[in-house]
Amino acid sequence: MNEKWSMPEGMTEDEARIEALRCLSCKNPRCETGCPTRMRIRDFIKEIKVNRLEEAYEIINSCSDLPYICSIVCPHERQCVGHCVLGIQSKPIDCGKLERYVVEHMNKPIKIEKRSSQKVAIIGAGPAGLSCAKELLKTGCSVEIFEAEYYIGGVLTYGIPSYRLDYTKITRIAAELEDLGAVIHFNTKLKESEIFDLKKQFDAVFISIGLTKSKQLGIPNESLPGVYDALDYLKAVNLDIKLGQGNRPQLSGTVVVIGAGNVAMDAARCARKDGAKVLVVYRRSRLEAPATKQEIKDAEAEGVIFQFLNNPVEVLGEEKVEGIKVEEMTLGAPDASGRKRPVGTGKYCTILCDSIISAIGQDPEDIYDKHVLATDHKYLVCDGLKTNIEGIYAGGDIVLGAKTVVEAMDCGRQVAKLILDNK
Repeated sequence: MNEKWSMPEGMTEDEARIEALRCLSCKNPRCETGCPTRMRIRDFIKEIKVNRLEEAYEIINSCSDLPYICSIVCPHERQCVGHCVLGIQSKPIDCGKLERYVVEHMNKPIKIEKRSSQKVAIIGAGPAGLSCAKELLKTGCSVEIFEAEYYIGGVLTYGIPSYRLDYTKITRIAAELEDLGAVIHFNTKLKESEIFDLKKQFDAVFISIGLTKSKQLGIPNESLPGVYDALDYLKAVNLDIKLGQGNRPQLSGTVVVIGAGNVAMDAARCARKDGAKVLVVYRRSRLEAPATKQEIKDAEAEGVIFQFLNNPVEVLGEEKVEGIKVEEMTLGAPDASGRKRPVGTGKYCTILCDSIISAIGQDPEDIYDKHVLATDHKYLVCDGLKTNIEGIYAGGDIVLGAKTVVEAMDCGRQVAKLILDNK
């Protein structure tokens, strides 16, 4: 693989030991309160200090089903690292890199504790589905996974570029689940009625299909050739770079990326790696951007230009994209999201460009042919991860909206527990 698409190396033994020794082993570790899974960070770092990696590995795996993945793609600066007490006056402990160090150097087989004979169907092989499957398989459950695509991973495979997450780390999960006895049905997209048919064959069904559609811009000419949906664009890039399939759009000239979240940063950096001049347009300021500070910093280091407080109002061009018209914005009072609301100034300017990538958020796909499952704007409505239909559970982005990988994974763990406890 070309070096520009390769993941950075993890910590060496010396680097990990030095970083671990900086940890204060706080009596009340704030880092753990910042982790959605309440990872026992203090405890596994203690084991690294004395070079007991096997013990550290067992601690990590008791809290996470996708530790290698989460150690790399989690927004650590908002979670564990962002809560570290050392960060108040100096550099916080890099918990994610220490977690990655452990799981890269240890790989113990999973023990199966035969305590359940349930049959469970899982719809969607993204982070939530994979986590739920792993938890159930460890107890002896029979698990079948129904995946609409040809590869497992969901956003891990199709959404996150290889320079952030190498595909070999995902195939490791697939091998692990198959070794535990999982049956995976690929290229199997199910509608609501087919989900109910599964309920007749299985003791429980878990829906974890994620968000597969990008939100529309809602501005004139957004369907012109040269306007790309960010999810489709990233999928094409990942199929090419990770799997050697298809032909990704080789964007050149000037590319405008609309949005400043995780997906926007990935799309912008991919276009930049292909040699395009990339400009990110976002209607709020840098402070309100959904992407982490590190993601924005990484994009800027690669030459991505940011134009904050600009809101797209029209795609320009006749037969293809020639530019985009934006309105200058100012910030007003906070809205429902807690961020300052962008307010138009009535001042406009034109940005000439060759392509546009829309990355303003994701929506669920409509699978509800009979509309029996309770929904709210196509999102499943759950009571404690249980749908309105007995024995059918749901979790991850299809319930929570666009969240992080670790939050989706934690949903999978919670659903597995509900199924095992017959709740």
